[in-house]
Amino acid sequence: MKAILQWFKNRAGFFKTVFVISVLFIVISELLSIGKTISFEQLKMIFLDLPIWKIALMLLTGLVAVTPMFGYDIILNRTLEQKIKKSYLFETSWMINTINNIAGFGGLISIGLRSEFYGKETDGKKVVKALSKILIFLLSGLSIYSLLSFIMVLFGHDNGFLSQYSIWLIGGGLYFPIILLLTAIRKDEYIGDIPLNSRLQLMLTSFLEWTGVLATFLLIGKLMGIPFHTAQVIPLFIAASVIGIISMIPGALGSFDIMMILGLSSLGSIPRETVIAWLLLYRLFYYIIPFLIGVVFFLKNLSSNLNDRYSGIPRELSIELSHKLLVVLMYFSGIMIVLSTTIPEAFNQFHWLKQLNPWSFHLLTQFPAVLLGFSLLIMGRGIAARVARAYLPTIGLLLLTLAYTVFKDMSWSVVILLTLLLIFVIFSKKELYRKQLVYSWEMKTVDGIIFSVLMVLYVVIGVYNLPAFPHHQHHVISFFLFPSERVWLSGFLGILITAMFMFVFIRYLQGEKRTIGEALDRDRAMKLLKTYGGNTDSQLLFLDDKDMYVYTNSFEEETVLLQFKTFNNKCIVMGDPSGAKEDFTDAVEQFIHEADIWGYLPVFYEVSESLVLLLHEFGYDFIKMGEEAHVDLANFTLSGKKRRADRATMNRFDKEDYRFEVLSPPFLPETMAELKAVSDEWLGNRKEKGFSLGFFSEEYLQLSDIAVVKSKADDIIAFATIMPTYNKAEGTIDLMRYKQDAPSGVMDFLFISIFNVMKEDGISYFNMGMAPLSNVGTSRKSFIQERIAFLVYKFGTSFYSFQGLRAYKNKYASSWVPRYTLYSRDSSIIYVMIALLIIDNAPIDKTTKQLHGIKKILKNRYQR
Repeated sequence: MKAILQWFKNRAGFFKTVFVISVLFIVISELLSIGKTISFEQLKMIFLDLPIWKIALMLLTGLVAVTPMFGYDIILNRTLEQKIKKSYLFETSWMINTINNIAGFGGLISIGLRSEFYGKETDGKKVVKALSKILIFLLSGLSIYSLLSFIMVLFGHDNGFLSQYSIWLIGGGLYFPIILLLTAIRKDEYIGDIPLNSRLQLMLTSFLEWTGVLATFLLIGKLMGIPFHTAQVIPLFIAASVIGIISMIPGALGSFDIMMILGLSSLGSIPRETVIAWLLLYRLFYYIIPFLIGVVFFLKNLSSNLNDRYSGIPRELSIELSHKLLVVLMYFSGIMIVLSTTIPEAFNQFHWLKQLNPWSFHLLTQFPAVLLGFSLLIMGRGIAARVARAYLPTIGLLLLTLAYTVFKDMSWSVVILLTLLLIFVIFSKKELYRKQLVYSWEMKTVDGIIFSVLMVLYVVIGVYNLPAFPHHQHHVISFFLFPSERVWLSGFLGILITAMFMFVFIRYLQGEKRTIGEALDRDRAMKLLKTYGGNTDSQLLFLDDKDMYVYTNSFEEETVLLQFKTFNNKCIVMGDPSGAKEDFTDAVEQFIHEADIWGYLPVFYEVSESLVLLLHEFGYDFIKMGEEAHVDLANFTLSGKKRRADRATMNRFDKEDYRFEVLSPPFLPETMAELKAVSDEWLGNRKEKGFSLGFFSEEYLQLSDIAVVKSKADDIIAFATIMPTYNKAEGTIDLMRYKQDAPSGVMDFLFISIFNVMKEDGISYFNMGMAPLSNVGTSRKSFIQERIAFLVYKFGTSFYSFQGLRAYKNKYASSWVPRYTLYSRDSSIIYVMIALLIIDNAPIDKTTKQLHGIKKILKNRYQR
């Protein structure tokens, strides 16, 4: 015997799985069977005849009737000495009891489910003992009602039909006293040994359970206006229930219904069709709807278990999927409603189109239909953008639409769709976390296409239907014809009102239009760079054409600095972060999170490979933007055949008495004026550009050394600003300017002289800057994003010329280091590249240059 028990114990997991699958199979089978007995057309007719308050009362009664069964689970957990959360007890008890109502089998299903949900942390033998004590009292309430029903038949008015079921009532009535006697006499640990207090509570629970069942059935009949004698219906109902349970047919389906139809038809003048409708509503409100709620609880508990087992991934995936499905349904519904009002006859002529659209002809007039359709599209935008402000308006719109559908033109397909939308909205609430909507180009493109096509289609068809339009000269597609101009006009009025509503709602979603980061604070930025170091892009921050984002570590120290510019919904970060490398990960994560909360998408422009690996972990895609030329200063020399031309250039400039000098700030006004004259001559009619390049700004130039080439007359003919990198590893320059009459090779002379100076200062290598699109998108096997980027830049050459740049830098480069741009997967690569072109090639006017280095007091920073 022990061996057999051990064999079952070793395979407990397998048997549990078989049990759960069996229950699911039984439940699905019974739902299909019940579904066959339910006529949705008949339900529709019944609901149309009943006031909404009666339907609500039926629903409330059916839900309340389930609650007494919680007592079984409360007593069970108290017997097992378990303390579980009230919410878990409520959900699991509801689920177990409603499944048992559908599945039946004399309560055996509920015992198995209770063992699964409440017996995991307890000894198996103890669970079996507790469950056996619960099981025997499950039918005590029905037994009490059987005795009462027998008395009612015996002493009440009976036409002979009920008396034939007296034997079933007597048999059912004997169950309660027999169980009461057995539990009092026997002292074994399975049936006996039940405290009197627990026995009374179990009997009361069972009695209240069957009181709820009986009350639901009777109240539904009364609300339907059916005339019947309660004293006759109660015995019939109880006898039918006893027969159904003894047969162990799931849900007593079939035997219960047949007996009730025959019995109620013979007891009075109730038509059979009315009895069927009565039973239909009873099954709907006591069985189906509570069971569906139980399914929701089941899925919630199942998802929680799976979520705990797999580190939260299932919940994230389900919420993401629910959100995407919600967006699709919102847009689909909105488009279909507008189309059904624009070309209504198309939904009559094409059966597949009518099947696809649950909204057709269920909204009474053109005006509310158009208004509703476009409103759903607008709400869909807020949901798609994950804006928290869209949650309550979307719930309100769906409830309003649901109420309109129920009261005006009842349609089960629309009710089901709206209910699904409501569920998805509620389930997706955690996905609606953004504090504002930043209406991006991507959003405007999608919405613009949808709205424009629908509006233009509506207007064009309206014009086409004007009486003055010569239809006889054209082949007219019949479904383009409106029933009347008045119908079209009401819809057009709806479009105009919706357009105003769209503007107001988009503005509402935008909130306070807050940006992230802060304006340049020179002192804080300089302190951070000098303390923790920077890179070849750090100095660009002091152009003051960008904002800064400062990360503070756990010790309240500012350790990392990012410089970026906000354009549309994109925060374009220039280069790698500056500061303490050990905090880069936390700083970047915090920056991405804050940007996401406020509706922005960071784009990291011209960053190194190390940042690519970091950002890829945050779900960013990347494209190669080009390569950066590095000169190995330690090994740089002019000796050798390869450098013969460079030696000749240096010798020529020495013979002609050109001098190289490094000037240090502060610079005198005369020096600055001379540098500006060189810069203006070099620029000619061209405009200064900023962001990733320095421009001539006195405040900016006063922050760094400047390498100059002077003529014999001591005039500056060329200069380059030496950009501080705040580290000894690399050096670089920023502005490079020369006069038009400067001798050829002046920039070579300037570069080589800078190489020599930096080599003497112990700098490891010189960064000559980017060669954009160097080896990018040229192969047929390249990423499609890089191919697209290549095309965008190809057509953007009118803004900036890249030709010959790599060839020139290659003369000195010891190595080429790739640089990348990373962007969120929610961004369109085309719009990312356009944004980069605009922001990186935007001209700097004189007014802007005068403002750089000065606090922009008048700028609207109060929002931040």
